[in-house]
Amino acid sequence: MSARILLWSPLDDYLGDLLAALDGVDYRRVRSEAELAEALPGAEAMVMLGHFYTASVAELIRARADRMRWIQLTTAGYDGISFHGVPEPITVTNAGHSHAPMVAEHAVTLLTALTRRLHSFAEPQARHVFDRAIPLPPTTLEDATVAILGYGGIGRETARRVKAFGAHVVAIARSARTDEFADEVVASSDLHAVLAHADALVVASALTAETKGMIDTAAFAALKARAVLVNIARGGIVDTMAMVAALNSGHLAGAGLDVTDPEPPPTDHPLWSCPNLIVTPHVSGLGSPAVRRRIADLVRDNVGRFLTGQALLHRVG
Repeated sequence: MSARILLWSPLDDYLGDLLAALDGVDYRRVRSEAELAEALPGAEAMVMLGHFYTASVAELIRARADRMRWIQLTTAGYDGISFHGVPEPITVTNAGHSHAPMVAEHAVTLLTALTRRLHSFAEPQARHVFDRAIPLPPTTLEDATVAILGYGGIGRETARRVKAFGAHVVAIARSARTDEFADEVVASSDLHAVLAHADALVVASALTAETKGMIDTAAFAALKARAVLVNIARGGIVDTMAMVAALNSGHLAGAGLDVTDPEPPPTDHPLWSCPNLIVTPHVSGLGSPAVRRRIADLVRDNVGRFLTGQALLHRVG
């Protein structure tokens, strides 16, 4: 008898084709929470986009998923699982490091743009003039200290790339250790001490109860004056209004955000009016055939393991 596996991941038609072609799989596509409610009874597994796992979806699963044993996320982030939980006996796996190289590339793109002040040259370009009289002069990553908060796959890939610029990399993780791509890996309890010497902070950690709001008013006060911030993780790790204040005061020389809190910010949100700000609309995980191949390979492998009772890869819950 085939295992019924649901797919709830818009635009991921390649995963639908993959699941439909696998032996032992009864594949069903869902496109909304209402469709999910109808499809859950009898389903044994689900492949889904991580940010779809909301409080209401968690309640649906508790109420209607009578045979569910496994949820495979197509994202690295699993904050919905962390905050809303899953009922027994469901196992949750994520995409592992599938997205890490591309998201790290986006992080470094934002970081170098801020460091070289590229956003400041847009206005002179619009006037069709060469004008070096921008508010802040360009700086460099060479010999700069770059702090990376969170040292999983994305943090590590970011460190690998930043080291190529000649930066001194200090990673902030749950515990201190050594790593080939970081000059130091220190415990999160040392966050403020690290920020005091950081020319840049890259936020790459998961959003959990411990990291929510971690970069707050006190953290910005501890951060070296004229440093820059990049966040490609989750908006909730950074206190948005504390960041707005730091940008407006000039203590923070710039911010590059692929994620915000709230997301998206309302059109009248004060964040939009901040100086030296670059915002991309949560696109760091998009645009790579290599990522799609890695996710497809992982889903295929984990489906095989699920059907044969083997341990699943990249378990997070």
